[in-house]
Amino acid sequence: MNALDLLVTLLAQRGRVRNLEYSCLPAYDQLIKAGLIEESGVVSSIICDECDQPHDAKVAYEDKQYGYFCPDFGFIPKERSELIATQPNLSVLTAQIADHLDCKRRKSTPLDRDMWRIGAIDSNEGDVVLYLKPTMQDAQDIKDLESALAGEIKSNFGIVLTSKGTLSVARYATVHLQDVLSLEPLVAKLTVVGDLRAIAGVPEQRTGGRPNNYRTPLSELIAIRGSQGRTLKGRNDEAKALYLEFKAKYPDRKCPSLPTVKKYVSEVRGGS
Repeated sequence: MNALDLLVTLLAQRGRVRNLEYSCLPAYDQLIKAGLIEESGVVSSIICDECDQPHDAKVAYEDKQYGYFCPDFGFIPKERSELIATQPNLSVLTAQIADHLDCKRRKSTPLDRDMWRIGAIDSNEGDVVLYLKPTMQDAQDIKDLESALAGEIKSNFGIVLTSKGTLSVARYATVHLQDVLSLEPLVAKLTVVGDLRAIAGVPEQRTGGRPNNYRTPLSELIAIRGSQGRTLKGRNDEAKALYLEFKAKYPDRKCPSLPTVKKYVSEVRGGS
């Protein structure tokens, strides 16, 4: 499991979980280094596996000892190190995305519980506003989203970044974080590898010249490479790898020149 996949997994749980379940993974240390997850206190409950029927049990502190109560065996002591809680740091997550895209209208606090406005980016048809919501998979998620958006400035285009679920509301596209983000392990920073304006439905501006036949397939390949953790650090190296991948995937199509591919890589990394 790479760092981005682990971040998405933790985000989908919408709360604190035991770090013991994930701290053995190399990706866990990468997320800690990046500030994208944080350890804080102990979990509020734990699954009891001492009896024949595993059940959820509230963590308690009795006689200077952490543990929980089981109906069959009474108080089951646990070391504090077994109960350390970890969770995504949504403030850092939204700030890193906003920094990379040079967003305006940023907000450093949540709109409503775990609903965040990342900020807005320009487009030829107006602002595209970006939001973060951990899940978009049921009616309550929709209700919470609509409630949070009620006090927001209206925009014709918007994107809700999420870890799980595909539900959406009018004018706002829902997209999975892992489809548009990449986590560069060497610098421990998030980068955006998807064309957010296209995802939001912003019409492509026509200049009267020849149609751009490369933007869509190159943007898709860049997003795929990012979600799979294959993005190379150097722009030249990434452009060369992308060039070869385009030729392999589309053998019957004219391949864009290497400078053209590099231009797209620079656009994505520059957030434009």
